[in-house]
Order: sequence, then C-alpha cells, then structure tokens
Amino acid sequence: MTSGATTSVAALTPAGRATRESIADAARRLFAERGFDGASVRAIAAEAGIDPALVIRHFGSKEGLYLSTEDTTLGISTVLEGPVESAGRRLVGYLFGPGQPALRRRYVALAQAAHRDGVREELVRRSADECVAPLAARLTGPDAELRASLALGQVAGLLNLLFLQRTPAVVDADPETVIARYGDAVQRLLTPEG
Repeated sequence: MTSGATTSVAALTPAGRATRESIADAARRLFAERGFDGASVRAIAAEAGIDPALVIRHFGSKEGLYLSTEDTTLGISTVLEGPVESAGRRLVGYLFGPGQPALRRRYVALAQAAHRDGVREELVRRSADECVAPLAARLTGPDAELRASLALGQVAGLLNLLFLQRTPAVVDADPETVIARYGDAVQRLLTPEG
C-alpha cells in the first residue's frame, strides 16, 4: 500500500509541501499521544490548522497518513544493524530502554492500525524488506530467512506481553533477567551454532 496520497509530493508547490509537512507533524504528535484510534482526521487537521479535506487530499486516508509518518519497524531495523552475535540481548534490551514509554505508545498505535484494510499488508512488506531480509542476509547456516522471521516474531511476542497485555510476570520482572533469558532465546535462532 502506498501512502494513499492523491497529490504527488514532487508536484506540490512550496505552500503545498509546507501544508503536507504540517499535517505529518501533527499526525506524529497525535498518533504518539492518542494512538491510532484516538487520533482522528479532524483532530489532526485541527492540530495542523487546516481543513480536514486537506488531510485526505495529501494522504488519501488516515491509514495512508499513518503509514507515511510512522516508522512501523519501531526502530528495530536500526537495532539490528549491530553485530549479529549480540543481537538477541540488544533487541530485548531495546524494549526495556529509556525510550520505553514512547515505544509503548508507538506499538499500541501500530497494533490499533494493523487490522485496517491495506495496513497489515504494508506492515508485512516493510517488516520483510526492512528487518527480515537485511538480518537474514547476515546470518550463516541453513534457513536464514526462517530463522530471522522467527526471531523477530519472538520480539513481537514480547512487545505484545509488555505493551498490550501488560502481563504482570513480564512487566514486573527484573529487566536484566528478561533481557538475559529472552535475549538468549532469540539469539539461539540467529546463531544456532554459537
């Protein structure tokens, strides 16, 4: 799914580009504060100081706006750039890092948007292109794509336990214990020979 924009960014006037950026800035703020469901097109337009019709004109839909403005990998693609040999604990540690409150809000918004028409397909594509493929290319041994997919699935499961279900045994656990235990489980998929 593309952004759904009905106007090419390259074809916009400077004022049109400024309006588009104003909408995007307002959307980022409101998606972060209110989640996907709580950030209406009208509220985003009001925050940007424009007519709601301009949101649709520039982005096609609320879903298109979300996909255009949010890092749907939640920063995990960047975390994966480090050494594969320490990726398991690094990935899990990222979920417990100082940015956890913002990460939680972003994940909840992502989960709210994921069941929308076209959004799920785009999320799957982005995950494959931005996380699975680059990670799999760095793995040695058989079934690299499968192992990368399963490892990222484990991380997604922990995101769910921490931020949606808010499972007390996990939320209240010592972060270092979770990082060690869960990180090592993820690592076994990435470097099974290690």
